[in-house]
Amino acid sequence: MLVILGNFIVIAVLIAVVALAVRSLWKSRKSGKGCNGDCGNCRGCH
Repeated sequence: MLVILGNFIVIAVLIAVVALAVRSLWKSRKSGKGCNGDCGNCRGCH
């Protein structure tokens, strides 16, 4: 039972980290800071 609880905690932490990363990318993209590969839009390419 303890192993199942440990696995659940690890999976929950991983889901939280992925959710925060996606949220950060989404907010960055909405504010215009994210680059989508089109050098004309992001002005970050050399």
